[in-house]
Amino acid sequence: MSKFRTNFDFNRISKEIYQWFPGHMAKGLKKMYENLPNVDAVIEVHDARAPFTGRNLIFRQSVVGNKPYAYVLNKADLTDLKDKDRIISKLSKDGYSPIYFTNLRDSAEKTYRKILPDITSQIESQFRFNRELTTSFHLLVVGVPNVGKSTLINKLRNFHLKKGNAVRVGSEPGITRAVQSKVKINQNPLVYIYDTPGVLEPSFENIETGFKLACLNCVKNHQVNADILADYLLYRLNSQLVYQH
Repeated sequence: MSKFRTNFDFNRISKEIYQWFPGHMAKGLKKMYENLPNVDAVIEVHDARAPFTGRNLIFRQSVVGNKPYAYVLNKADLTDLKDKDRIISKLSKDGYSPIYFTNLRDSAEKTYRKILPDITSQIESQFRFNRELTTSFHLLVVGVPNVGKSTLINKLRNFHLKKGNAVRVGSEPGITRAVQSKVKINQNPLVYIYDTPGVLEPSFENIETGFKLACLNCVKNHQVNADILADYLLYRLNSQLVYQH
């Protein structure tokens, strides 16, 4: 029996995947910066299957800064959480804390309900500079495409305000293409939240980052031949001794 590959040949891939920063992302990023003076806290949503992949670190530092913050790892039901403690430890050391593992598609999911009380408590414990006289709180939700940012907003609104969905959701990246008008998600205290388009780094450090995000449908995977993407996924599964496929 022949041995499994120990590496994957990325040279056959179009270099276009290195660059994935469509116009709506650039416009969205600009709008986020414009809104920052009105933002009290930031919620970042990411895919739990790749907790360290594709994060825009420069963007996070410039947008989040010292503002109250929460890191939501959604789609936790689609990954093996045996390394959960290691993931939390590594992310916390990098400043990603507090961390919430969620499955927002599950109607019985309750972890997300902790996010708003926790983050409003953070806001109330800090000086708000130019917003100290403002009684309402404004949150900004950010993250890579197609990880559940809009779904989280709807879930928070459904639970805390007992109102219907306010933002459109979908299973493909790029549903939200502009920074939306603020959405009310709580009455007391009065809390609004801005939905934003998914934003990636302007270019990937290495092509494998692009492949991982394409496998998770965080980038439009038409940029990579489906056969090659499937071949890469098979290589990854075999290299991790996962043979259930």
